[in-house]
Amino acid sequence: MTPSLTKRIVGGTEAPSHAYPFAVYLSIETHPSWHAVCGGTLVSPKHIITAAHCLFHAPSPQAVKLGIGNSQVKRQTKRQAKTFMLHPQFNMTTLVNDIAVVELDNSVEMNHEHHRIPVYFGNVGEGQRVITMGWGVTSNAVNAHTVPTMNHVELTVAPSSKCHRVDPTFYSSNGPFICTSTLPGSRDECNGDSGSPAIIDMSTAPLQKRKLFRSGLWKWTQHHRNGKASQQVPDMRLVALTSYGDNLNHDQHPPCGDPEGFGFSTHIAYYQSFITNATGLSRAQLEEPVQLANRQ
Repeated sequence: MTPSLTKRIVGGTEAPSHAYPFAVYLSIETHPSWHAVCGGTLVSPKHIITAAHCLFHAPSPQAVKLGIGNSQVKRQTKRQAKTFMLHPQFNMTTLVNDIAVVELDNSVEMNHEHHRIPVYFGNVGEGQRVITMGWGVTSNAVNAHTVPTMNHVELTVAPSSKCHRVDPTFYSSNGPFICTSTLPGSRDECNGDSGSPAIIDMSTAPLQKRKLFRSGLWKWTQHHRNGKASQQVPDMRLVALTSYGDNLNHDQHPPCGDPEGFGFSTHIAYYQSFITNATGLSRAQLEEPVQLANRQ
C-alpha cells in the first residue's frame, strides 16, 4: 500500500485571524516555476515542525519561505528557513517517519499574535477530538486551489480496528500515526494541508481528559516577573501533524471526506527523540505551558 499525499481541509470553516498563533504557512519552491504549499507548527521561537514529505524535494533552505501569526497569508509575519532536517529514516514511498524540523533564520517574538505551542506527550484515546487546520484546497474539484485564509475542522480519533483495515501495519493511535475518521459530516484534511498541526483543546474535552494535563486548560494565571505581569495563554497542545489519507480501496487519489476514508497524522510524542535532537530542546521545554506578557 502506497499512501496518497492528498491533504486538504474539507467540511471546515475559515479560522479567525489569531485563533492559532502557532500555525505556520510554508511555501516551498521545488522548481523555478512551481511551489508547494504545506503547513507547520511553531514549537520554539526558532523551530518549526512539519511533514518530511513537504521538504523532500526542496533544493535548499533558501527555497523554504514561512508565514506566521495570522490565518490570512497576506497578513503574516514572514521568515526564511536557515536549515531543515528530515527524519533520517523517512521513506517517501510509505511515508513512515514523516516528520521534519525547520530552523528559522531569525527568532519569532513570542506575543499574542504569534507564539509557540506546547507538545502533548500523553496517550491518545479513541474518540478523542482534535482540531486540524491549514491553507489547502477545500473541495475535490479538479481546478481547486489552495486558499488565502486558513480553514479549520474538528476531527475524531477513529477506532484502531477500523484504521487497521485500511493500513494493516496500524495498531494504535499511540504509535507512529494518529488515525482520524471523516465522520460525521465528511470532514477531512487533504492537499496543501500536509505538515499542518492537529491539536487538542481541552476547553471542550471531557473532565477526565483534562486531568491528563499537568496544567488546567484555559487556566489563566497572573504573576509578576521582573515587575511585569504575565499571562498563561489558552492551553492548546500539539498532538500530531497531517501526513496522508487513504481508504479501503487504496485509491491513488482518494476523495477527501470519503465516508470510507481515514486520515493518518504523524504522532508527535512518538518522535520525541528526533525532535529533541534536531532542536536541542528538552522534553520539559517542549511541553512547558506558554506564558506571555500582558498587553499594555
